[in-house]
Amino acid sequence: MSLQDAAIAANRFGLGARPGELRTIAGDPRGWLRAQLTPEADLPAPLKTLPSTEDDIAAFPRWIASIGLNAGSVAKLYQKGGAASAGMTDTMMKGSAHDAAKGGAPGLPPGVSIEQSFVKTFGPRYVTALQARMQVATTTDRPYFERLVHFWSNHFTVSSAKPSSVAMPPSFERDVCRAHAVGKFRGMLRASCKHPAMLVYLDNYLSIGPNSYVAKHPEVLPAEARGYLNGLNENLAREILELHTLGVRSGYTQADVTSLARIITGWGVKRGKGGGQFDETGGADASPLFRFNNYLHEPGTQTLLGKTYNQLGQEQGDAALRDIAAHPATASHIATKLVRHFVADDPPPSALEAIARVFRDTDGDLHAVCLALIDLPEAWSPSAMKFKPPEDYLISAVRAMDGKPQLTGYQLTALLDRMGQKPWYAAGPNGWADVEGEWIGPDPIWKRIEWADAVAKGVANAKVDPAAIAYEALGPALTPASTDAIRRAESPAQGLAIFLVSPEFQRR
Repeated sequence: MSLQDAAIAANRFGLGARPGELRTIAGDPRGWLRAQLTPEADLPAPLKTLPSTEDDIAAFPRWIASIGLNAGSVAKLYQKGGAASAGMTDTMMKGSAHDAAKGGAPGLPPGVSIEQSFVKTFGPRYVTALQARMQVATTTDRPYFERLVHFWSNHFTVSSAKPSSVAMPPSFERDVCRAHAVGKFRGMLRASCKHPAMLVYLDNYLSIGPNSYVAKHPEVLPAEARGYLNGLNENLAREILELHTLGVRSGYTQADVTSLARIITGWGVKRGKGGGQFDETGGADASPLFRFNNYLHEPGTQTLLGKTYNQLGQEQGDAALRDIAAHPATASHIATKLVRHFVADDPPPSALEAIARVFRDTDGDLHAVCLALIDLPEAWSPSAMKFKPPEDYLISAVRAMDGKPQLTGYQLTALLDRMGQKPWYAAGPNGWADVEGEWIGPDPIWKRIEWADAVAKGVANAKVDPAAIAYEALGPALTPASTDAIRRAESPAQGLAIFLVSPEFQRR
């Protein structure tokens, strides 16, 4: 029995120990982790009540219609202030688009701005989804699996900071990251590229092949659509290569980005009922809302990463993604991100090679890769190498205090916003940073101290033993110095606050 290894399993691989959990884990910490790497048999209860994928995808267009605007007028509104303008708060809205959004719309009552309507419509929806995510994380018996869901959700970022994708991240996380967390990487990659959330977030649904039927016959489009369906869009192709698979400085070129963009033209979102005779579904890994439209697809042979692709239609993109997922650079990139996430900001070369080798040898089997992470000697060093980002810090605090405090609703949203990590609101497709330098500093640390002090005063009473709570959460990782400081505290509340801001608790 090893309480030290149990603490590492619960904190470094999981989301923090709950009271009594370390003793349960101590008999077989590695076995406890391995047992979590099975596909989810049933969706966690808090997630079952969230809106469907169809409703998430329809939410923004439905709101646009409700205020009396159309796609063309909204596109013009955003173009005034840049592609990422018109968000949910003043800090997300810049320039003339912000000013325009403050004005009204034909379908709004007098005095109600577009911005106010946006916040009223999508704010409660976001709060409900975030609360469900937090509830799952703080109560799960499979915290390693849940960490993987969060990891992949950040790897394949879809951000609510872009207005048109504001409602989409929860269903994307459920449909793609949760469903494929311990499957084949190529399956997750295909599912991400064919999910409407990604297609909208990175604008691939607007991409048209330069020599496609629609490009040569724009008159087939409604006049309104010609303003925004007017050319090749490289956003998704670029992020597939740079962020999702090969990684920067892996040898791909701008010509490869353009080729991949042409290959995936026609990959879009089902709109309404019916479709053209060339519309196809996306296969087993695709959302039911994915549709391939051959009228938008760039015809002909394409060359990507030195290989020629002469398949027809959607199969050309499927073939390209299969090869990219199996590329050695993808194995190295994914290994780097996983080892950085679970082991250290500066991933040990031996650990990188071990994980990359398993990825290559198993054709990207994420179950095997995650088992290999458990077997890394570097992952079991007693020294805490990672600083917890804000969301993980709060989750582990609630778990340590046995579900207290109840972080719910707008309180939770505001707290994470103040701490600098509002889930599903990363600034760009590269997601949240996974290194200490992005999260540690005078202001972020002060925000934690303020919260720790406030929550400790609300939770602690004469019966609370902060030193016992600290040891239940950290085991042997709790240093004598911190233990002494907690015990010398003037009150249980002060002792609990000291524990919550201790170096050992803020790291894993």
